[in-house]
Amino acid sequence: MTQQWVVSNPFQSGASAGALSDITAHWSATGELPPELVTGHKLIDFEHRFLIAAIANLRKVCIDHHGMHDCRGCGELVQTRCEAELVGLLGDVFAFILDHFKTEETVMRDSLLLMVDRDVCEAHMEDHAAISLAVQEIVSSLDPHHVVSRIRELDRLLTRWVTNHIALHDLLLSRWISREDSLLKGL
Repeated sequence: MTQQWVVSNPFQSGASAGALSDITAHWSATGELPPELVTGHKLIDFEHRFLIAAIANLRKVCIDHHGMHDCRGCGELVQTRCEAELVGLLGDVFAFILDHFKTEETVMRDSLLLMVDRDVCEAHMEDHAAISLAVQEIVSSLDPHHVVSRIRELDRLLTRWVTNHIALHDLLLSRWISREDSLLKGL
């Protein structure tokens, strides 16, 4: 396993957990990618906006995904509807993950970052693998009486992705490709 690099994030330097909460509150309230997380790469930012929309849709599946311990208090029809919506959303998220990670890893190769700083790229790709594995674990643990638990798990995972993965890995990749000598500048 490679060592994960820590890079300075302008919006996190000296920032408290409250600052991250502000970023989360921004996209939760507006449905927009926070300016601090815009990479400047048109395709990657477009795909990150899909992720924000997926989180918003996920939060609409259950009437109270924060307060409910399990799904037993809901009727069978509601449980079936919630499970069907979550399964559909998980399918969309998993398909998105495969495409999005492929896009980013292609950018790493095409921009020559993979050749210049393999450790940074490997840490980025390892985070991709960890996110994919976490989604697969959520899918494999689906249970009609605990859909609300899977909703919470997926919400935490996707929120971490937006607040941590983009800030740590994707902004670094964006800075690399925006360099004057980058082969991919302006994409």
